[in-house]
Amino acid sequence: MITNKDINEIREFLENSNNPVFLFDDDPDGVCAYLLLKKHYGKGIGIATKGPPNIEEKYLSVVKKHNPDLIVVLDKPILDQEFIDNSPCQIIWLDHHPLIKRNNVKYYNPRTNDLDDNRPTTYLAYSVVKTNLWIAMLGCVFDYYIPDFTKEFINEYPDLMAKTPKDPGEAKYATEFGKIINIFSFNLKGESKDINKSMKSFEEIKTPYEIFNKESEAGIYLYKRFEKLDKEYKKLLEKAEKSLNEDKILLFTYLSNETSFTGDLANEMSYKYSDKIIIIGRRKDDRVIMSIRSKKIKILYSIEKSLVGINGYGGGHDYACGASVDADDFERFIENFRKEII
Repeated sequence: MITNKDINEIREFLENSNNPVFLFDDDPDGVCAYLLLKKHYGKGIGIATKGPPNIEEKYLSVVKKHNPDLIVVLDKPILDQEFIDNSPCQIIWLDHHPLIKRNNVKYYNPRTNDLDDNRPTTYLAYSVVKTNLWIAMLGCVFDYYIPDFTKEFINEYPDLMAKTPKDPGEAKYATEFGKIINIFSFNLKGESKDINKSMKSFEEIKTPYEIFNKESEAGIYLYKRFEKLDKEYKKLLEKAEKSLNEDKILLFTYLSNETSFTGDLANEMSYKYSDKIIIIGRRKDDRVIMSIRSKKIKILYSIEKSLVGINGYGGGHDYACGASVDADDFERFIENFRKEII
């Protein structure tokens, strides 16, 4: 875990900033970390980042338009040194992916003190603000982590989670709170204009019941978007489950004219079929974008080795990774991966 000194240092940076810019990963962990900081401090511009795992120098042109006095990077595994070197102001970086070395940036990562400490970025943000407990719980559970404030959450929201779950899968797929997580996750998909409206709605929401019970205009909007996307998701889930066979790897791909549910499908399939390694791929243009999950075998190093000589990139955590490869290299990547894990 990051130290109390680190937490106080992050607080000081945010309290002293008048116009922070937040660059965050567009998955629920990154978004929840952003919402925790934005809601608590009530200032700053949020910019969700898609695609490759790194913050490249090209993002500086967007950042500089807002004249920031602080840049806060959240849940991004790679921050390019060129971005740091040409930044107009101080950068603080909160992340939980494998450690990398960079100069002239304040880097906060629980792995600094324990290489096996994989607390999500949402957890780090909550350690700083200690407000909006339900958002903190949501980001942690989505990122497959049961935090030490779970009992506190249960006491406050016993109708959403009645008891401490034995694992994150149970929390996500066997409790009422799991539906809130899906509502949140699905609202981060689709066209940019719809995602932007969902993000504004999330910033307005004060309790999960506004969404769950459709108690406000923002809650109604988020729930309606979820219902529409949930129908699409369930059709894809049914197709994915038909791919089940005796193979150690459950591989399912679908076309880009459908919404990107790779991470959601991979997580649920991994929970249901824990003995399998799950690969869900979405074919978009000339690439295949994948979410890869395993319950029992560490896959990060195998994926990195499988990408050697392949036009693509990938990374993530020991048991949950993403990858993107050229469509022409997809079969070779799968072959390489099989050789690594079998």
